[in-house]
Amino acid sequence: MLTSISFFMVKEVALWVVIGAVSAGLWVVPLINMLYKLQFTIKHIAMPSKANEEWMKIHAKDSGTPSNGGILIWLTVPAVLLLAFWHIPLIKAAALIMLLVGLYGMVDAILDVVTKNNVAFREFQNKFEWRVGKLLVSMAVNVGVALLIVHVAGIKSVDLLGLSLQLNSVLGIVGLAIVSTFFSYATEIIDGIDGLSSGMYIITLLGFTLLMLAYPANFFTSPNTTALAVVGVLLGVLIVYLYFNIPPARFYMGAPGAMPMGPVFLLLGLYGNLLPALIVLMLPYLFDLATSTIQLLSIRFLKRKIFKIAPVHHHFEALGWPGPKVVMRFWLFNLGIVFLAILAQVYFG
Repeated sequence: MLTSISFFMVKEVALWVVIGAVSAGLWVVPLINMLYKLQFTIKHIAMPSKANEEWMKIHAKDSGTPSNGGILIWLTVPAVLLLAFWHIPLIKAAALIMLLVGLYGMVDAILDVVTKNNVAFREFQNKFEWRVGKLLVSMAVNVGVALLIVHVAGIKSVDLLGLSLQLNSVLGIVGLAIVSTFFSYATEIIDGIDGLSSGMYIITLLGFTLLMLAYPANFFTSPNTTALAVVGVLLGVLIVYLYFNIPPARFYMGAPGAMPMGPVFLLLGLYGNLLPALIVLMLPYLFDLATSTIQLLSIRFLKRKIFKIAPVHHHFEALGWPGPKVVMRFWLFNLGIVFLAILAQVYFG
């Protein structure tokens, strides 16, 4: 039988899921129409090149489908959270992190649209130097994320393996910015097949929900009792997004929706003092990012590819796996990761 606190938490999550879904549902169709009108097409399809010809063989059918449907997440989630809890530090931090990182992603998306017919610039975007430059800019953005975590959410320290890690120092801010940058890239790069990223995010958020039920004291320290609202609204909006992203997709996620997810996962993990669980929950995303990094470095310095296409979810497509098979197996893998994360927190937290 559920305890009173557990029953309250389940009820709260359900309530915010419904609120998030309704809020997203009110404007998702006009958003889709706007994206088609503005021709926010995927950059690889908008301007094919030698660097992505293998990818084009698999995804040529997606031509004409707009990207940046993640705008639905980027704008809906902060709007709902701030309208309901604008005075709560955790909510402020979560909303501002989503707005800040999503804005960076949106600028990148607009740049893609503005330069989609510029062949030379497209080729430059595939170069090592461009990627390193973007990494440095992203790291500067994530310094802002780190400051929001420490000074707005009020998370000054976290525990890991019996050690207390201080975050409210220059070293702590720099370390947080680096971690947030990699988390942001990791949740963005896994976006690439219909239904993949949003399904992965939903499963990870369900993992956080289970952790909140298992460790209510970590999340219900007065007056900041609103971590459930962050998770619930995100789940609700993602459910609506996934409805329209199931094959054949009406739109794709894009950087505005995908990039903020990693920093928000970081915020939730730090807020609940759940570092062992957070590290395990991020493993699928970081592994996908690692395969892309390995591929990039191998091409740069060894002049050869390790994978047919990177990141690895596209490698499986190139091996002949249908997209839905890749997606569902990634979902199942991530579900297993959720339970490993809970065990990691139990034994190492």
